[in-house]
Amino acid sequence: MTTNSLILMICAGSIPMAAWAANDAAVAGPVTGFIFDAQAGHIRPMLGMPGSAYLGATAVSDVAAASVSPDGSAALAIQAGRLVLYTGLASAAPTAVDLRGSIIPDQFAWGPDATAAAIYSSKSAQAQIVSNLLETPSAGAPIDLSGLSGQVAALAFDGQQIILAVASGGSAGIYAVTAQSAPQRIASAASPSALVLAGADLYFADQQPGQIWQVQSYARQPVPLLFAGDASISSPVGLQLSIDGSRLYAANAGSRALAVYDVAARSQIENIALNFTPARLDRFGNASVFLLNNAGQGQTPLYVFSDANAAKLAIYFVPAPSDATSHHPILYRPN
Repeated sequence: MTTNSLILMICAGSIPMAAWAANDAAVAGPVTGFIFDAQAGHIRPMLGMPGSAYLGATAVSDVAAASVSPDGSAALAIQAGRLVLYTGLASAAPTAVDLRGSIIPDQFAWGPDATAAAIYSSKSAQAQIVSNLLETPSAGAPIDLSGLSGQVAALAFDGQQIILAVASGGSAGIYAVTAQSAPQRIASAASPSALVLAGADLYFADQQPGQIWQVQSYARQPVPLLFAGDASISSPVGLQLSIDGSRLYAANAGSRALAVYDVAARSQIENIALNFTPARLDRFGNASVFLLNNAGQGQTPLYVFSDANAAKLAIYFVPAPSDATSHHPILYRPN
């Protein structure tokens, strides 16, 4: 196992401001993806590419909570106590559709092609599937999950089944549920905190014993197998796989590190030390870019992880200027 430190490199010069203003101009220039700025209640684009990027002006405002699809094509937002679907975020006037009959969620999980998503409300203990998002969006019947005691710590959606990681309580474990079937426990876990789907398999982190598990054939005949149990697993907050499926990434809040595993060898090959505490690990617009934390004006700046160069993985700082006019990009790279 190799432990890498992060070296601060300040890039010379600044990147010109992309011409953009909410409601009267489209986002100009390359856009990696869109993020929800929780403090300001805005959805904002990340302009430029990792290493020379910053958060641009507001695309959608007055948002209480939101989730942007991994490919950046759509967003689900809570506004004025209702769930609204936004598409065309990069255009001058994003399209908004009120999803009538939906629950008010605090967790979101997008399907593999962003045409459907699963949502969950901890207040009502209900889940729901919203579908046909690019054509005629609709909300399915709410799914009652009040029979599961404990906190839903993570959510995933494969387009058919909703996968729940339930932490604490008598129902702790990993569950699969559909609109037609009751929750079925597919793996035991003391305190699951993150999960990711990988074709016919899924991976989940169990933070109490400090382990990562693989569930093979989770949708048919689930077989849980211990994937990793090394000492670096500490309060994991997110799991993701590289686009080719050869590497598994785990963001550990407790050790402030990003662990990299070889999937075939089932062993850790790198442990990247971070100078901030990660809060998530979500695919972000580009297939090789992942969000590592939540950001907003006045909060911890945004950090993204890129594996575009598999030989030299990199974590980048993305500034969020309040006026979105100029910046000096700052880059963190492992040795």
